[in-house]
Amino acid sequence: MATAQVASLAVIAEALDEPAANFYQKYGFQKFKQNPMKLYLPMKSVEELCQNSNI
Repeated sequence: MATAQVASLAVIAEALDEPAANFYQKYGFQKFKQNPMKLYLPMKSVEELCQNSNI
C-alpha cells in the first residue's frame, strides 16, 4: 500500500467586502493579484504564529 504525504502551502480566505479583507491583512494575509478579495497566509506564517502563541 502506497502512502503519500500532503503538505499545505497556505491558508486561504475569501473576504466578503473590503473591511473584511483589511481585517485579514491586519493578521498577515496577502491578496491574490488576480482576485483581491481572496487572500492567503503562507504556512510559514501560520507556523510562526503557533510558535509565538505556544499552541
